[in-house]
Amino acid sequence: MIKILIICINFLFAQALTDISFIGTKSLGTAGAVVSNPMDIETVFYNPAGLGTLKLRNKKSFLIGSTQLYKLDFLEHQYLSLGFKNGMAITYQQLGTSHKGSSFLNSGEYSQYGFSNMGGFLSKEKSFSLSQGFNLAKDPNSSFSIGYTLNYLSIFQNKSAGTLGNGENGLPSKNISSYSLDIGIFSVLRGKIAFGAYAKNISNATISRGSASVHLPRRLDLGISYLPSNDLIATFQLNRVLGDKESSFRFGIEYYLTRLPKKSFIIRSGIQINPNRLGAGFSYRFKKVELSYSLLTHPVLSITDVFNLKVYFD
Repeated sequence: MIKILIICINFLFAQALTDISFIGTKSLGTAGAVVSNPMDIETVFYNPAGLGTLKLRNKKSFLIGSTQLYKLDFLEHQYLSLGFKNGMAITYQQLGTSHKGSSFLNSGEYSQYGFSNMGGFLSKEKSFSLSQGFNLAKDPNSSFSIGYTLNYLSIFQNKSAGTLGNGENGLPSKNISSYSLDIGIFSVLRGKIAFGAYAKNISNATISRGSASVHLPRRLDLGISYLPSNDLIATFQLNRVLGDKESSFRFGIEYYLTRLPKKSFIIRSGIQINPNRLGAGFSYRFKKVELSYSLLTHPVLSITDVFNLKVYFD
């Protein structure tokens, strides 16, 4: 019951649309230290400026993944993204809170989590995003890219319990939508030092129902990466949710055990401070298909783990 309370509190303070800071195996595996290491299609989630590097490689790619947050079967997160040769990408995400587990009933009306069996999702959040990265400067010593993500955000809320707890006199179910804009930058100096920054919801979008209106979460991520060799990337990152008094600090590494053209095997690890979390994972690529797995601990809840599938096209 304590776990469920913590999840509910997190959702309330997320201000209507949940701000998931860890999406994809790269982010989980490095404990979120990724904003200055945007070298593949997963960059759509944490720094769209990285799509400019995909444009230079002239590659198309497809990404799909799914997870149960904190091993809770009523918290499902799915995502997919398609990147194009021109540095653009389209992305879909869905986060749902359902009444799963209702086969374990106490009174015939409530599940093991205390949710009323309302048939379907209690809430469902969706986002459709268009991202693009631009290479503004590139020479033998440095490069600079900028990117944007335009989001269409939608949230479905099921009917409320009402004054009697049985749905009477309650609010009806409803879909609410809004738009937001994210901006990212990425630069590399002499192939050794990389800098990245990402501003989520720079447009300060709001979402409303009736006379109530709230601002969607805003976040600033700043990171710097050091590349001592072609096989190792070390990243330090600072994250700050605007309005909060504290920041979180993240450190992650990626190490290439083997590289293409035949096979590629990458291992990842990372830590976050405030709150303390540990991430680990790996990616294995054979020809045009890449399989990845990562996990991330939580100081109170169970671990979150995720599988990714990426496919690359010429």
